[in-house]
Amino acid sequence: MLAMFGLTFLQTLMLMIFGQLALNVNYFHEPLGSLLIAVTLGMWVSSVGLLIGVAAKQDQQVILFSLITMFMFSALGGVWFPLEAAGGTFAAIGRLTPSAWAMNGLQNLLIRGQGLDSTLLPALALLGYAVVFFGLALWRFKKIEL
Repeated sequence: MLAMFGLTFLQTLMLMIFGQLALNVNYFHEPLGSLLIAVTLGMWVSSVGLLIGVAAKQDQQVILFSLITMFMFSALGGVWFPLEAAGGTFAAIGRLTPSAWAMNGLQNLLIRGQGLDSTLLPALALLGYAVVFFGLALWRFKKIEL
């Protein structure tokens, strides 16, 4: 799990640095807020990966479960398009997803120009989701016969 966290965190950090330097997206006007979201996002994603790892019985299932999870959370969470554009029930459900919390935390920094305190609630929500998915992975792991 630590390796998954490290990989996810470094990928997020590289994208933030690229966005800052090449695209002039001001991720580092509040570096601690960006770091907080990156860390808690990495924790959530690595927990999901751990759950997929213990739930899958074959290599092909890992790929399938990963793709389904990625598409589901990306689409529902407003990563592909703003949830405000979806409206209604879709947006209400989407706002409950971990990816929507991550997007909200980053939007607070980048679009709304808010400070570190605006990332605390999204980071706490991501941490909560990380704990839930880690707990599910642990529960599933204990059920596996060794």
